Amino acid sequence: MWKLLGIFAVSMLFAIAAEAHSSCKARTIGYSEYFRKDKLFIFIMAACMAIFVGLRISYNDTPTYRHVYETIDITGGIFKEIDWSIGENPGFNVLNRILKYLGFSTQSFLMFYAILTNGIYIWFIRKYTSSIWLSVFYFFTMGCYTFTMAAIKQCTAVAFCVLSVDRMLEKKWYAFIFWVLFACTFHPYAIMYIVTPLLLFKPWTSNTWKMFGLFGLAGIFLQSMLGTIISITTMFGEEYSVSSFEGAGVNPFRLAVIWAPTLLSFLARRQLSQNPDEKANLIINLSMLNAEIMFVALFGTANYFARLANYFLIFQTMALPYLFKYFSQKSKQILCAMTVICYLLYFYYANAITQSFDFMFPQMNFFTYLQSLFV
Repeated sequence: MWKLLGIFAVSMLFAIAAEAHSSCKARTIGYSEYFRKDKLFIFIMAACMAIFVGLRISYNDTPTYRHVYETIDITGGIFKEIDWSIGENPGFNVLNRILKYLGFSTQSFLMFYAILTNGIYIWFIRKYTSSIWLSVFYFFTMGCYTFTMAAIKQCTAVAFCVLSVDRMLEKKWYAFIFWVLFACTFHPYAIMYIVTPLLLFKPWTSNTWKMFGLFGLAGIFLQSMLGTIISITTMFGEEYSVSSFEGAGVNPFRLAVIWAPTLLSFLARRQLSQNPDEKANLIINLSMLNAEIMFVALFGTANYFARLANYFLIFQTMALPYLFKYFSQKSKQILCAMTVICYLLYFYYANAITQSFDFMFPQMNFFTYLQSLFV
Protein backbone atom coordinates (compact mmCIF):
# COMPACT_ATOMS: atom_id res chain seq x y z
CA MET A 1 0.00 0.00 0.00
CA TRP A 2 2.98 2.29 -0.53
CA LYS A 3 1.22 4.18 -3.31
CA LEU A 4 -1.69 5.03 -1.05
CA LEU A 5 0.59 5.89 1.85
CA GLY A 6 2.40 8.38 -0.38
CA ILE A 7 -0.69 10.41 -1.27
CA PHE A 8 -1.93 10.02 2.31
CA ALA A 9 1.28 11.54 3.68
CA VAL A 10 1.30 14.38 1.14
CA SER A 11 -2.35 15.19 1.82
CA MET A 12 -1.83 15.20 5.58
CA LEU A 13 1.11 17.60 5.24
CA PHE A 14 -1.07 20.03 3.31
CA ALA A 15 -3.95 19.51 5.75
CA ILE A 16 -1.71 20.33 8.71
CA ALA A 17 -0.37 23.39 6.84
CA ALA A 18 -3.97 24.46 6.16
CA GLU A 19 -4.78 24.04 9.85
CA ALA A 20 -1.77 26.15 10.83
CA HIS A 21 -2.73 28.92 8.39
CA SER A 22 -6.35 29.05 9.54
CA SER A 23 -7.49 31.50 12.21
CA CYS A 24 -9.42 30.23 15.22
CA LYS A 25 -11.27 31.72 18.17
CA ALA A 26 -10.21 28.66 20.14
CA ARG A 27 -8.08 25.66 19.22
CA THR A 28 -7.75 22.39 21.11
CA ILE A 29 -6.76 18.87 20.11
CA GLY A 30 -9.43 17.53 17.77
CA TYR A 31 -11.66 20.61 17.81
CA SER A 32 -11.30 24.24 16.70
CA GLU A 33 -13.63 27.22 16.43
CA TYR A 34 -12.61 28.84 13.14
CA PHE A 35 -13.39 32.31 11.90
CA ARG A 36 -11.18 31.93 8.81
CA LYS A 37 -10.07 28.73 7.07
CA ASP A 38 -7.13 28.39 4.71
CA LYS A 39 -7.87 28.02 1.00
CA LEU A 40 -4.49 27.71 -0.72
CA PHE A 41 -3.13 24.59 0.97
CA ILE A 42 -6.52 22.88 0.86
CA PHE A 43 -6.78 23.60 -2.88
CA ILE A 44 -3.32 22.12 -3.50
CA MET A 45 -4.19 19.11 -1.35
CA ALA A 46 -7.48 18.52 -3.19
CA ALA A 47 -5.70 18.83 -6.55
CA CYS A 48 -3.08 16.24 -5.54
CA MET A 49 -5.76 13.86 -4.29
CA ALA A 50 -7.84 14.21 -7.45
CA ILE A 51 -4.89 13.77 -9.83
CA PHE A 52 -3.79 10.63 -8.00
CA VAL A 53 -7.26 9.11 -8.46
CA GLY A 54 -7.55 10.31 -12.06
CA LEU A 55 -4.30 8.63 -13.10
CA ARG A 56 -5.54 5.13 -12.27
CA ILE A 57 -5.70 2.62 -15.09
CA SER A 58 -7.65 0.06 -13.11
CA TYR A 59 -9.24 -0.36 -9.67
CA ASN A 60 -12.42 -2.14 -8.66
CA ASP A 61 -15.01 -1.43 -11.40
CA THR A 62 -12.86 1.10 -13.28
CA PRO A 63 -12.33 -1.23 -16.31
CA THR A 64 -16.11 -1.40 -16.77
CA TYR A 65 -16.41 2.38 -16.78
CA ARG A 66 -13.49 2.66 -19.21
CA HIS A 67 -15.15 0.19 -21.58
CA VAL A 68 -18.52 1.94 -21.42
CA TYR A 69 -16.93 5.32 -22.18
CA GLU A 70 -14.81 3.95 -25.03
CA THR A 71 -17.87 2.42 -26.72
CA ILE A 72 -19.95 5.62 -26.69
CA ASP A 73 -21.04 6.48 -30.23
CA ILE A 74 -21.90 10.14 -30.86
CA THR A 75 -21.84 10.07 -34.66
CA GLY A 76 -25.58 10.68 -34.72
CA GLY A 77 -25.47 13.46 -32.14
CA ILE A 78 -24.95 13.84 -28.39
CA PHE A 79 -28.53 13.03 -27.45
CA LYS A 80 -29.02 10.14 -29.88
CA GLU A 81 -30.65 7.06 -28.34
CA ILE A 82 -30.49 8.36 -24.74
CA ASP A 83 -32.74 6.41 -22.39
CA TRP A 84 -34.26 9.11 -20.18
CA SER A 85 -35.71 6.73 -17.56
CA ILE A 86 -34.28 7.45 -14.11
CA GLY A 87 -32.93 3.92 -13.69
CA GLU A 88 -30.66 4.36 -16.72
CA ASN A 89 -28.77 7.31 -15.19
CA PRO A 90 -29.52 9.85 -17.95
CA GLY A 91 -27.51 12.66 -16.34
CA PHE A 92 -24.41 10.49 -16.22
CA ASN A 93 -24.90 9.30 -19.79
CA VAL A 94 -25.47 12.80 -21.21
CA LEU A 95 -22.42 14.20 -19.41
CA ASN A 96 -20.27 11.35 -20.70
CA ARG A 97 -21.45 11.97 -24.26
CA ILE A 98 -20.61 15.66 -23.89
CA LEU A 99 -17.12 14.72 -22.69
CA LYS A 100 -16.78 12.41 -25.68
CA TYR A 101 -17.94 15.17 -28.04
CA LEU A 102 -15.36 17.56 -26.54
CA GLY A 103 -12.64 15.01 -27.27
CA PHE A 104 -11.85 13.84 -23.75
CA SER A 105 -9.72 10.71 -23.79
CA THR A 106 -10.67 7.76 -21.60
CA GLN A 107 -8.07 8.83 -19.05
CA SER A 108 -9.38 12.39 -19.12
CA PHE A 109 -12.86 10.99 -18.51
CA LEU A 110 -11.55 9.37 -15.30
CA MET A 111 -9.65 12.52 -14.37
CA PHE A 112 -12.75 14.68 -14.84
CA TYR A 113 -14.78 12.67 -12.35
CA ALA A 114 -11.86 12.42 -9.93
CA ILE A 115 -11.59 16.22 -9.86
CA LEU A 116 -15.35 16.69 -9.63
CA THR A 117 -15.94 14.28 -6.74
CA ASN A 118 -12.83 14.91 -4.68
CA GLY A 119 -13.09 18.64 -5.25
CA ILE A 120 -16.66 18.82 -3.94
CA TYR A 121 -15.96 16.46 -1.02
CA ILE A 122 -12.95 18.46 0.19
CA TRP A 123 -14.78 21.76 -0.31
CA PHE A 124 -17.65 20.46 1.83
CA ILE A 125 -15.31 19.16 4.54
CA ARG A 126 -13.42 22.44 4.63
CA LYS A 127 -16.63 24.41 5.01
CA TYR A 128 -18.17 22.36 7.81
CA THR A 129 -15.40 20.61 9.71
CA SER A 130 -14.23 21.71 13.14
CA SER A 131 -10.79 20.17 12.57
CA ILE A 132 -9.31 20.29 9.07
CA TRP A 133 -6.40 17.90 9.58
CA LEU A 134 -8.45 15.38 11.56
CA SER A 135 -11.30 15.27 9.03
CA VAL A 136 -8.81 14.73 6.19
CA PHE A 137 -7.22 11.96 8.25
CA TYR A 138 -10.60 10.27 8.70
CA PHE A 139 -11.41 10.83 5.01
CA PHE A 140 -8.49 8.55 4.17
CA THR A 141 -8.59 6.03 6.98
CA MET A 142 -12.36 5.42 6.94
CA GLY A 143 -12.31 4.61 3.23
CA CYS A 144 -13.98 7.73 1.77
CA TYR A 145 -11.01 8.47 -0.46
CA THR A 146 -10.57 4.96 -1.87
CA PHE A 147 -14.30 4.82 -2.58
CA THR A 148 -13.86 7.71 -5.06
CA MET A 149 -11.63 5.37 -7.07
CA ALA A 150 -14.67 3.19 -7.88
CA ALA A 151 -18.44 3.50 -8.27
CA ILE A 152 -18.16 6.70 -10.34
CA LYS A 153 -21.92 7.13 -10.74
CA GLN A 154 -22.57 6.77 -7.04
CA CYS A 155 -19.66 8.98 -5.98
CA THR A 156 -20.79 11.73 -8.36
CA ALA A 157 -24.35 11.46 -7.04
CA VAL A 158 -23.05 11.78 -3.47
CA ALA A 159 -21.06 14.87 -4.47
CA PHE A 160 -24.22 16.55 -5.76
CA CYS A 161 -26.07 15.40 -2.65
CA VAL A 162 -23.62 17.14 -0.33
CA LEU A 163 -24.20 20.27 -2.39
CA SER A 164 -27.90 19.79 -1.64
CA VAL A 165 -27.14 19.55 2.09
CA ASP A 166 -25.16 22.79 1.88
CA ARG A 167 -28.10 24.51 0.17
CA MET A 168 -30.52 23.12 2.76
CA LEU A 169 -28.41 24.38 5.68
CA GLU A 170 -28.56 27.82 4.11
CA LYS A 171 -32.37 27.50 3.81
CA LYS A 172 -32.27 27.53 0.01
CA TRP A 173 -34.95 24.90 -0.42
CA TYR A 174 -35.44 25.05 -4.19
CA ALA A 175 -31.70 24.60 -4.71
CA PHE A 176 -31.77 21.70 -2.24
CA ILE A 177 -34.51 19.93 -4.21
CA PHE A 178 -32.75 20.64 -7.51
CA TRP A 179 -29.46 19.07 -6.42
CA VAL A 180 -31.15 15.98 -4.97
CA LEU A 181 -33.13 15.42 -8.18
CA PHE A 182 -30.09 16.15 -10.34
CA ALA A 183 -28.07 13.63 -8.30
CA CYS A 184 -30.79 11.04 -8.98
CA THR A 185 -30.02 11.28 -12.71
CA PHE A 186 -26.54 9.94 -11.89
CA HIS A 187 -27.66 7.29 -9.40
CA PRO A 188 -31.31 6.90 -8.35
CA TYR A 189 -30.53 6.01 -4.73
CA ALA A 190 -29.61 9.66 -4.22
CA ILE A 191 -33.31 10.15 -3.52
CA MET A 192 -32.49 9.08 0.06
CA TYR A 193 -31.20 12.60 0.66
CA ILE A 194 -34.73 13.94 0.43
CA VAL A 195 -35.09 12.94 4.11
CA THR A 196 -32.26 15.20 5.33
CA PRO A 197 -34.60 18.05 6.41
CA LEU A 198 -36.14 15.54 8.83
CA LEU A 199 -32.74 14.94 10.47
CA LEU A 200 -32.18 18.41 11.89
CA PHE A 201 -33.39 17.28 15.31
CA LYS A 202 -31.08 17.15 18.33
CA PRO A 203 -29.26 13.82 18.67
CA TRP A 204 -30.33 11.34 21.33
CA THR A 205 -33.86 12.61 21.59
CA SER A 206 -36.91 10.42 20.89
CA ASN A 207 -36.35 10.63 17.11
CA THR A 208 -32.92 9.02 17.51
CA TRP A 209 -34.41 6.02 19.28
CA LYS A 210 -37.09 5.70 16.61
CA MET A 211 -34.34 5.49 13.97
CA PHE A 212 -32.51 2.83 15.95
CA GLY A 213 -35.70 0.83 16.32
CA LEU A 214 -36.51 1.07 12.62
CA PHE A 215 -33.08 -0.08 11.43
CA GLY A 216 -32.87 -2.70 14.17
CA LEU A 217 -36.06 -4.29 12.88
CA ALA A 218 -34.79 -3.97 9.29
CA GLY A 219 -31.69 -5.97 10.22
CA ILE A 220 -33.57 -8.66 12.11
CA PHE A 221 -36.18 -9.14 9.37
CA LEU A 222 -33.82 -8.56 6.45
CA GLN A 223 -34.14 -12.00 4.89
CA SER A 224 -37.95 -11.91 4.96
CA MET A 225 -37.89 -8.44 3.38
CA LEU A 226 -35.76 -9.37 0.35
CA GLY A 227 -38.77 -9.57 -1.96
CA THR A 228 -39.81 -6.02 -1.04
CA ILE A 229 -36.23 -4.75 -1.42
CA ILE A 230 -35.95 -6.31 -4.88
CA SER A 231 -39.25 -4.70 -5.89
CA ILE A 232 -37.99 -1.28 -4.75
CA THR A 233 -34.65 -1.65 -6.56
CA THR A 234 -36.51 -2.72 -9.72
CA MET A 235 -38.54 0.52 -9.53
CA PHE A 236 -35.23 2.38 -9.68
CA GLY A 237 -34.12 0.42 -12.73
CA GLU A 238 -31.68 -1.85 -10.90
CA GLU A 239 -31.77 -5.51 -11.91
CA TYR A 240 -31.27 -7.55 -8.73
CA SER A 241 -32.36 -11.09 -7.89
CA VAL A 242 -32.53 -12.88 -4.54
CA SER A 243 -29.10 -14.37 -5.25
CA SER A 244 -27.71 -10.82 -5.55
CA PHE A 245 -28.46 -10.31 -1.85
CA GLU A 246 -26.89 -13.54 -0.68
CA GLY A 247 -23.56 -13.50 1.06
CA ALA A 248 -21.86 -12.84 4.38
CA GLY A 249 -22.53 -9.82 6.54
CA VAL A 250 -20.21 -6.86 6.89
CA ASN A 251 -16.84 -7.36 8.59
CA PRO A 252 -17.18 -6.62 12.35
CA PHE A 253 -13.94 -4.56 12.25
CA ARG A 254 -15.46 -2.30 9.61
CA LEU A 255 -18.71 -2.06 11.56
CA ALA A 256 -16.82 -1.02 14.72
CA VAL A 257 -15.04 1.77 12.83
CA ILE A 258 -18.32 3.08 11.43
CA TRP A 259 -20.10 2.92 14.79
CA ALA A 260 -17.36 4.72 16.78
CA PRO A 261 -18.84 8.24 16.30
CA THR A 262 -22.32 7.02 17.27
CA LEU A 263 -21.02 5.38 20.44
CA LEU A 264 -19.03 8.50 21.28
CA SER A 265 -22.11 10.65 20.74
CA PHE A 266 -23.94 8.46 23.25
CA LEU A 267 -21.39 9.44 25.90
CA ALA A 268 -22.07 13.11 25.12
CA ARG A 269 -25.84 12.67 24.73
CA ARG A 270 -26.80 15.10 27.50
CA GLN A 271 -24.83 17.95 25.95
CA LEU A 272 -26.00 17.04 22.44
CA SER A 273 -29.66 17.04 23.48
CA GLN A 274 -29.22 20.74 24.31
CA ASN A 275 -27.12 21.66 21.28
CA PRO A 276 -28.73 24.44 19.16
CA ASP A 277 -26.24 24.08 16.28
CA GLU A 278 -28.27 22.68 13.35
CA LYS A 279 -25.19 21.98 11.25
CA ALA A 280 -23.55 19.85 13.93
CA ASN A 281 -26.83 18.07 14.71
CA LEU A 282 -27.39 17.17 11.06
CA ILE A 283 -23.83 15.92 10.56
CA ILE A 284 -24.05 13.72 13.65
CA ASN A 285 -27.49 12.39 12.67
CA LEU A 286 -26.30 11.58 9.13
CA SER A 287 -23.26 9.79 10.55
CA MET A 288 -25.69 7.75 12.66
CA LEU A 289 -27.72 6.98 9.53
CA ASN A 290 -24.54 5.68 7.90
CA ALA A 291 -23.89 3.45 10.92
CA GLU A 292 -27.47 2.19 11.01
CA ILE A 293 -27.48 1.17 7.34
CA MET A 294 -24.16 -0.59 7.95
CA PHE A 295 -25.76 -2.39 10.89
CA VAL A 296 -28.32 -3.89 8.50
CA ALA A 297 -25.36 -5.17 6.44
CA LEU A 298 -24.29 -7.19 9.49
CA PHE A 299 -27.16 -9.58 8.75
CA GLY A 300 -26.06 -10.31 5.19
CA THR A 301 -25.59 -8.80 1.70
CA ALA A 302 -22.70 -6.68 2.96
CA ASN A 303 -21.70 -5.43 -0.51
CA TYR A 304 -25.11 -3.96 -1.31
CA PHE A 305 -25.83 -2.30 2.04
CA ALA A 306 -22.24 -1.15 2.54
CA ARG A 307 -22.44 0.78 -0.74
CA LEU A 308 -25.80 2.13 0.31
CA ALA A 309 -24.29 3.29 3.60
CA ASN A 310 -21.45 4.98 1.71
CA TYR A 311 -23.91 7.63 0.60
CA PHE A 312 -23.50 9.10 4.08
CA LEU A 313 -19.93 8.06 4.90
CA ILE A 314 -18.50 11.55 4.38
CA PHE A 315 -20.39 12.81 7.44
CA GLN A 316 -18.45 10.41 9.65
CA THR A 317 -15.29 12.40 8.90
CA MET A 318 -16.79 15.53 10.47
CA ALA A 319 -18.86 13.99 13.27
CA LEU A 320 -15.94 12.98 15.47
CA PRO A 321 -14.28 16.44 15.65
CA TYR A 322 -17.66 17.97 16.55
CA LEU A 323 -18.08 15.41 19.32
CA PHE A 324 -14.66 16.08 20.85
CA LYS A 325 -16.00 19.50 21.82
CA TYR A 326 -18.02 17.96 24.65
CA PHE A 327 -15.13 16.29 26.47
CA SER A 328 -12.49 17.60 28.82
CA GLN A 329 -9.03 18.49 27.54
CA LYS A 330 -7.51 15.27 28.86
CA SER A 331 -10.36 13.17 27.47
CA LYS A 332 -9.97 14.86 24.06
CA GLN A 333 -6.31 13.91 23.96
CA ILE A 334 -7.07 10.29 24.84
CA LEU A 335 -10.01 9.99 22.42
CA CYS A 336 -8.14 11.68 19.58
CA ALA A 337 -5.11 9.39 20.09
CA MET A 338 -7.35 6.31 20.25
CA THR A 339 -9.16 7.15 17.02
CA VAL A 340 -5.90 7.92 15.21
CA ILE A 341 -4.39 4.58 16.25
CA CYS A 342 -7.52 2.49 15.62
CA TYR A 343 -8.30 4.08 12.27
CA LEU A 344 -4.71 3.65 11.13
CA LEU A 345 -4.99 -0.04 11.98
CA TYR A 346 -8.22 -0.25 9.98
CA PHE A 347 -6.59 1.63 7.10
CA TYR A 348 -3.78 -0.94 7.04
CA TYR A 349 -6.22 -3.83 7.39
CA ALA A 350 -8.43 -2.63 4.52
CA ASN A 351 -5.62 -1.83 2.07
CA ALA A 352 -2.87 -4.31 2.90
CA ILE A 353 -4.48 -7.37 4.50
CA THR A 354 -7.98 -7.56 2.99
CA GLN A 355 -6.61 -6.57 -0.42
CA SER A 356 -3.30 -5.39 -1.86
CA PHE A 357 -3.96 -1.82 -2.89
CA ASP A 358 -0.76 -1.49 -4.91
CA PHE A 359 -1.57 -4.62 -6.92
CA MET A 360 -5.13 -3.45 -7.66
CA PHE A 361 -4.18 0.14 -8.50
CA PRO A 362 -1.95 0.44 -11.60
CA GLN A 363 -1.39 4.05 -12.61
CA MET A 364 -0.39 6.10 -15.61
CA ASN A 365 2.59 8.42 -15.26
CA PHE A 366 1.46 12.04 -14.89
CA PHE A 367 3.66 13.33 -17.72
CA THR A 368 2.50 10.50 -19.98
CA TYR A 369 -1.05 11.55 -19.19
CA LEU A 370 -0.36 15.17 -20.15
CA GLN A 371 0.79 13.97 -23.57
CA SER A 372 -2.44 12.00 -24.10
CA LEU A 373 -5.02 14.49 -22.85
CA PHE A 374 -7.05 14.58 -26.04
CA VAL A 375 -6.02 11.41 -27.82
